[in-house]
Amino acid sequence: MRPETLLAKFNLKGMNYQAIHQGGRSKFSVEEQLAMVGVSWKSSPIGFLVLFVETQDCRHSRQALEKEIQSEIATLTQNWRGQRSESAFAAMVDAAIEEATHPQGTICSSCGGTGLYKTSHRQMRKCTHCEEGRVLWRPESRYVAMCSRGFICSYPIFKRYNAILEELSQWLAAKRNAAMLTLMERIEREEETYALMN
Repeated sequence: MRPETLLAKFNLKGMNYQAIHQGGRSKFSVEEQLAMVGVSWKSSPIGFLVLFVETQDCRHSRQALEKEIQSEIATLTQNWRGQRSESAFAAMVDAAIEEATHPQGTICSSCGGTGLYKTSHRQMRKCTHCEEGRVLWRPESRYVAMCSRGFICSYPIFKRYNAILEELSQWLAAKRNAAMLTLMERIEREEETYALMN
């Protein structure tokens, strides 16, 4: 099931993570909104942040997710020797979020996601730049994602960062999957309850 369907089912939109202190009512926190629909935020808070960024482009979720990824990078690189680049780490955060929110790969800019292109003789051919309209996540595409965020380096230098970026990607994917499973279990319980009532 797609995360858009799961989150739309609960109508989880417009979340406000900070109380409004300038008069007026504050909105419910994300934990309170999830508790209202019977989903436990504690099962995977980082996974829920990834889902909120992916499905609703939530700015507050992205800021919270960036902080979590930065602390994970600090943990993964605490024993590093040699030069450290803060701009590389910032680009790594953006690339990791990009990969986590587009797990199937990014849409190919050459064919527009169709997987086909038109030749000069108006014949349709399979796009050679992608696989069925998606550019999958490989070291080369991660390199492009990092360098498109303002950090420029040679490919041999990138290989050092790629090891950390792969670990980050696997970590975020596991957290996202845990959040998805929590939502899917909630929907299954709700369907069972509905079936028993009818």
